[in-house]
Amino acid sequence: MNTPKKLLLAALSCACAWLNAAEKITLAGSDLIKPYIADSAKSIAAKNGIELEVDMEGTFAAYDKLKSGKADIAIIALPRTRELPEGLVALPFAYQAAVVIVNSVNPIEEISTAQLSDIYSIATPNRAETWSQLGVKNIGLRNIMPIMTNLSDNVVVELFKYTAIDGMNLGQWVHIADNKTAIYNLIKANNSAIAVIGKHSERGESLIKVVSVAKSDKNGKKTYAFRPDRENIFNGDYPLTLPFYVVFKKENSEKIKGVARILLGDDIAQKIDKSDFFSAPSSSRKKSIFDLDIPR
Repeated sequence: MNTPKKLLLAALSCACAWLNAAEKITLAGSDLIKPYIADSAKSIAAKNGIELEVDMEGTFAAYDKLKSGKADIAIIALPRTRELPEGLVALPFAYQAAVVIVNSVNPIEEISTAQLSDIYSIATPNRAETWSQLGVKNIGLRNIMPIMTNLSDNVVVELFKYTAIDGMNLGQWVHIADNKTAIYNLIKANNSAIAVIGKHSERGESLIKVVSVAKSDKNGKKTYAFRPDRENIFNGDYPLTLPFYVVFKKENSEKIKGVARILLGDDIAQKIDKSDFFSAPSSSRKKSIFDLDIPR
């Protein structure tokens, strides 16, 4: 056999060996965000020589899989008030937000979590039934009509209950709409309505206004109010949010580095932003990718 043929066969042999040795990584995590990223992540991983197995059945299951070694990396929902178990690294990935909207003629510009509790919570001792009770003076506004998204959109409902009304149930007076379109129609038709929805785009919705939200302290006094913009959500200033993180064991940093870069890349961020989630800001994701190369 001549030398060129030998070299060609050797090259083919090396290529086949490389393909067979493609690293296998298991991704666990939230089933809520899985539909938006799983296929893209697997496709990008394959192009980079990584065999990515997606086993996303929920945050609690993901913790167990990371602990037992059944998963190498996970995407986990972690409320800001909770700490990550020792030995795990968390990189900001995405956010879910509950957004408060009213009819554009309503003069209110900001509201506190304590006021939202008075409007929505079954446990409030001071139920707010009129806008004047909240200090909103407008003769065109009637009794408050509180609206919530359908319980099938469990993330927004539970997020709101956890961050605004201390985990209590909604009052029986809260109107439950079938979907986001139904909510928009109710807000447009009723100047006195207020609603809590998921991610909202203000483009083309001239009759709907997003209200800034302030976190109330233990005495019910509100702090500075923030809009649900990406930076405010990322910084934790907007209170009605649920962060999601890319999480892995410190000792697995080198093994999962390639998959983490994919999850934090622009392609996956664009998929997230087209969904009901917000991706982490580009600056945050770039920093996380840079930090992956720092020994832990």
